Amino acid sequence: MMMYDLLKNYKNYLLQSYSQETANTYYKRLCILFEGQSLTNTASNLDFEKILDSLKQIKYKNYFSQSKNALLHFCKFQGVFLCSDILKSIKEIENGTRKKYRKFALVDFKEVDSAIKHIKNKKLKISYQTIIATGLRVSEVAQIRPRDCIVTSNTITFGFVGKGGANETVMMIKSENPTLFQSITEHMKSTGADKKLFYSAVYLQRQAKNLGFACHDLRRAYAKLEYKKCGSKDEVKEKMRHSNAKNTSIYLESKVKL
Repeated sequence: MMMYDLLKNYKNYLLQSYSQETANTYYKRLCILFEGQSLTNTASNLDFEKILDSLKQIKYKNYFSQSKNALLHFCKFQGVFLCSDILKSIKEIENGTRKKYRKFALVDFKEVDSAIKHIKNKKLKISYQTIIATGLRVSEVAQIRPRDCIVTSNTITFGFVGKGGANETVMMIKSENPTLFQSITEHMKSTGADKKLFYSAVYLQRQAKNLGFACHDLRRAYAKLEYKKCGSKDEVKEKMRHSNAKNTSIYLESKVKL
């Protein structure tokens, strides 16, 4: 088995948890990191000095994060243990990158919320409403199957693979979203345990664009709605599952108007 076959199997591994778009991104980033490497059927002969040198060439945090996650997923896929020194080096390099800012147009959440409520496709509607209610990323909500959920009379706990590759959960409380809670539980009953509960990330993003917003605007709205309720940036940070409070501040200062 040559390097191409190994990476192809890695991509198939990613598709078990991520959308085609995310899998393609991680695959491409890993190909760049592994340029000049000579891999056969395992990753046992990886030259991490070359990988660290490749990481040093990345200027922007978002690209670095994609490359880092691609590498971590590959190591998990191949059962490769990363020692503390390598992890420390990766962190130090990441700290030297900078955020690549994009200019966002002002988004009126009331208009977006109204557009979503008027969607006739029930599955599409609850896909977006679940993001608003939980703050899930579109790549996360797209993974969820009924078997990944724990349902009680008062809560739904969604299980998924988070941005860094770790298994995570987010809970929805019935009293906070009774109509959505009922819609999801009913939809869950008519969806096979191994079938995706919501639409794919690619489809959700495409339909959102047609409706005049981006899926990530819904996560930004979630952050602001939660802050409006609790008034605590630390609490919002925890609910957003941010490791850095600066990321939470970016969401709270985003151009989403409630």
